[in-house]
Amino acid sequence: MKPTLIIDADDTLWETEIYYERCIADFGALMGSLGFDREEAERTVDEVEHERVPLVGYGPHEFSRNLVLTYERLCERYGRPTREDVSSTVWEMGQLVLEPPIEFLDGVTETLPWLGERFRLLLLTKGDREVQVGKLERSGLAHHFEGVHVVQEKDVEALRGLMADYGLQPEMTWMVGNSPRSDINPALEVGIGAVHIPHSNTWSFEHQEIADPERVVVLENFGELQTLFNEMEKENHRV
Repeated sequence: MKPTLIIDADDTLWETEIYYERCIADFGALMGSLGFDREEAERTVDEVEHERVPLVGYGPHEFSRNLVLTYERLCERYGRPTREDVSSTVWEMGQLVLEPPIEFLDGVTETLPWLGERFRLLLLTKGDREVQVGKLERSGLAHHFEGVHVVQEKDVEALRGLMADYGLQPEMTWMVGNSPRSDINPALEVGIGAVHIPHSNTWSFEHQEIADPERVVVLENFGELQTLFNEMEKENHRV
């Protein structure tokens, strides 16, 4: 039986957070032009997101709504009425993340075919299913994966369900991703291998202290997976 890699998508295979950050920067600039404090506006986006994600989940449409709610909150703080034209502009600004360009991270396109010859590959991501599947289709990477799973939350329950559905053995399964909260800590809790590929733009909502760093392999980029598993194979042959 082949070992299995469960691989994250956003900010592990391709850039995602940078497009949200650009939208937030543009939003801050717009708020600044309207007389609000730009830095306060950008901080308030983060505040609103942290409040609403547990209630409504993830996705570009909710991101647009978060920007509009941030504008409304700023108006309330400053004692100013909201303007419909500004709300519409803010909504459209957020919609720019619906179909961002697919910009692969280092080593992805070269390494996935190599991994696919040696592992069962499963994609596990969260958010709006239509948006996530659309990104995968546009990436041209779908054929590498035996299964594609879009969930509301990547947590212990999601991983356990995946392992049960595919009959995965913990000692032959690894989770690969950039998020301590959604990739690494759930993998540690269910007892599978954890490969952390940090991303400089990981969303603040995904930041979390890693539960057991000594059990985590940390790589600089996706391409290093080939070296990692080559070394593991050599070690196993020595035993």
